[in-house]
Parts: sequence; C-alpha cells; structure tokens
Amino acid sequence: MRDLEICYLPSQWRALNPEQLRVSTCVVIDVIRATSTIVTALASGARGVQPVASLEEARALKEHDPAALLAGERGGQALPGFDLGNSPREMTAERVKGRRIILTTTNGTQALAACQGARAIITASFLNLEVVTAKLRELGPPWIILCAGHEGGFGVDDAVVAGALAEALQQDHPLVSLYHSVRNDLTETLRGSLAGQELVRIGLEQDIPFCAQMNLHSIVPTLNTEGLLVG
Repeated sequence: MRDLEICYLPSQWRALNPEQLRVSTCVVIDVIRATSTIVTALASGARGVQPVASLEEARALKEHDPAALLAGERGGQALPGFDLGNSPREMTAERVKGRRIILTTTNGTQALAACQGARAIITASFLNLEVVTAKLRELGPPWIILCAGHEGGFGVDDAVVAGALAEALQQDHPLVSLYHSVRNDLTETLRGSLAGQELVRIGLEQDIPFCAQMNLHSIVPTLNTEGLLVG
C-alpha cells in the first residue's frame, strides 16, 4: 500500500474496501464548503459537528436533541426548517458557541460517511491545511485523501487542496502540479470550479474568498467515537 492515496472522484472513495480503511487515516476535503464550515464552527466554539448523509437522519437526530442546531444544504441552498445553511460565514460564536451541530450536505458529508471504519477520520480545507499536515505526520501513513467532488463528479476546488496537502506531506502526485499552477490565485480558482459557479448563481459568492484563506485556524476536526467532529 502506498503512503498516500488520493480519491479525486466520488466513484473512487465509494469503492474503498474495509481492510484498506481499517489501517488508514482518512482526510475528507470539501473546501466549498462543508470542511471549511466544520472547522470554522469549531473555531467559533461549537461543541462538535455531527455529519450525516441523509436529510431524514439529520431531522431524526434533531428531534431526539432539540437543542442541537440543524445545518446543511442541497444544491448549495439552505434547507427549509433548518437553523443554519452550510456557509462558514454563518458559523459565528453568537450562533454556535457551546452547541452541537447536525450537518448534512450534498457532497462533503457523503464522503465522510464513506470513511466509516477508518483508523482515524479528519477534515481538511485551506483554512487549516498546515495543522492537518502536522497531524498526518504525527499519525503516520497510510493516508487516504477523499475529494468530495461536485454532485458525483470531479471538483477542481477539492483537487487543488489535495495537491497542496500532498506537497506539504512531501508526496509525489500529479495534483501537486495542479496546485502549483493555481496557488497564486486561489480565490479565482475556487470561483471557477463547479461548486464556486453554483455559489455565484445562488448569491453566495462571498463564501468563496472566505474558503480560499490559508491557515486561518489551528484546529483539526477529528471524528470521535460518538460520531462528532471535534477540535
């Protein structure tokens, strides 16, 4: 097994086998926006973020714990009856401090669900790239990076973050060259991605430069035994 495997298509991470997962640390990237939102929520004092794949499970968990905040989106847009959308700019201390957040999204929480059974599960974005790199070095290989992608297909935004992470881990991978080619203008690269274009269409373009910030937080969201991502 290689030290680093990058699943840059959802079809690749859906095909991961249990034995491979059992010995690996999984890193999920959904830079626009789930993994940017998760780290921002934790930095703002949220008690934890519980990622779930389906709307039905999210609503059931909220019914069981009415004090929790229900957050998420489908097609980039906030959902009726939810407390929050999936914008990192919503995750202020005033809104989330001390609260448990139940999060369901189109792409990112699906990738997190695919990691079940892994040695460790963490999330990465530009906002916490440096500390994620340090944590991966501490844990040691093998590492699997899962790019959430966009609606079942390739997402250049996530691939660029994966390339940056591969370079930081001193791993040879074609996505390192992709990162090098765009690293001087990350905001425009994210804006040009399918996920970025979707945000522009629905009026949430301001999330894009927020998600393009490098190393804003020193938190590594890590899935605990209760199914909560905590810092």
